[in-house]
Amino acid sequence: MGTSRVRLRLAGSIEEIEACIDAELFSRIAEDGQNFDAGKLPFIPGEIYFLIFADDTPIGFWLLYPANGSTLNIHCNIRQAYRQHGKAAARAILEWFVADCPTNYKKLNAEIPFCYPEVYYFTKKQGFTDEGVNRLSILKQGQLVDQWRLGMTRPEVQQRLSKSWDSSET
Repeated sequence: MGTSRVRLRLAGSIEEIEACIDAELFSRIAEDGQNFDAGKLPFIPGEIYFLIFADDTPIGFWLLYPANGSTLNIHCNIRQAYRQHGKAAARAILEWFVADCPTNYKKLNAEIPFCYPEVYYFTKKQGFTDEGVNRLSILKQGQLVDQWRLGMTRPEVQQRLSKSWDSSET
């Protein structure tokens, strides 16, 4: 079987995003108490959604939103059956950050609930650095849990992109 080509596409509407988000993705991104209703996805001005495709199949999305005038918060969610494309999706968003993101943004931050250690370790492998813990900051699985905070500056992204990306490592 051949290798799928992973690509990003800027979502043109909230409806496009809703069509990509199913109950599996929603359950991982939503805080407890939020119900999956494809017609009611909240949209906050300033959010940027990139749909992630493996060939022509939508497999997930990137969400980026300003923390302030120089930092973007970043969140990725890929369907379980397509996680093998995570590294290619990470490289694609980092390439966008360097090449096409407005230059006032100098840094990417990610917050990852402690209940998703596999996401934390994956994010570290992509070059993000530990920056601390946001204590008891999200309700997941009926409990308030901590979130790891990781970050990467624009020069660190450029340095990471200059290194080899072994496709066997996810």
